Amino acid sequence: MSARTHYNPSQLRSMKRLSKNIFYHTASDGANIGVVAGDDALVCIDLPQDPVEATAWRTQLADEFGGRHIRAIIFTSSDRLNSEAIAAVNAPAMLHDGAYAHVPMSLESPMTQMLEPSMLPPIRDLGATPQLTFSQSASIVLGAKHAQFVDVMHYGGYSPDACVVLPRDSGIAFAGDLAAVGQPPLLAQGNFELWQAVLAALKKNKAITMMVPGRGPVVPPVEAADETADYIKTATTRVKALVRANRNRSDVAGLVADLMSIYGPKNGKSGGSKPSNTDAISRYVRAGLERIYDDLKSGAAV
Repeated sequence: MSARTHYNPSQLRSMKRLSKNIFYHTASDGANIGVVAGDDALVCIDLPQDPVEATAWRTQLADEFGGRHIRAIIFTSSDRLNSEAIAAVNAPAMLHDGAYAHVPMSLESPMTQMLEPSMLPPIRDLGATPQLTFSQSASIVLGAKHAQFVDVMHYGGYSPDACVVLPRDSGIAFAGDLAAVGQPPLLAQGNFELWQAVLAALKKNKAITMMVPGRGPVVPPVEAADETADYIKTATTRVKALVRANRNRSDVAGLVADLMSIYGPKNGKSGGSKPSNTDAISRYVRAGLERIYDDLKSGAAV
């Protein structure tokens, strides 16, 4: 769901360490990505959307980790994929099979070649398919001397194929766009009822002590889950008021500034600073509000 931005190599930021061998990085579009480093290989969690930035990220990983190859790229949802970025990094991609239910792939029988684009479902910007898929959960093992398991669990909610990546025994969860901190989550898709149930389950998971949201700073899971769930409830309540008042769909535009003000310095979010990509954020806030309006008008559950 994130809009493509023009990448300037000078924007490359240093990755941040979460533990001895787990790191995350904020791409130029504000999305968080990650890497787990084994002594023999790496596992990436999502990629920068811009292929030039993805190439720079691959170069940085090679420099930081002595040229260790990337065993797999785990995508937390299908809208994080970009075929050009995958080609730039040149590593096997893994995705939940909900996005490709009609494509006969499985983790047990990985593809050796990319499928033709004509075989793909109508998902945004997927010119290449994953080589590895799974239904409920999967694990990738790193380490020639010391085993490191990188687990991925399917949850749904934000999108039908939304997943959480959990490097085993680390206490760290990469939640993808299931969670956002310091800025609104993306609401233009998803099952809100399931999404909020997923957030409730994640914050109760005692094995998670630190959450990397799709966007925003790393925080405890309770904070990330509550902030995301509160926004979903607030946005839904505001749009319901418009619908009850028989207001037009275009009137949701008047809610955008008010909802974005929730994340201002006075409310202690975003670390007291204003996000740099406010224009892009305002666009996806409006898209989410329009989606809620359409669902309410059609009688769909929200």
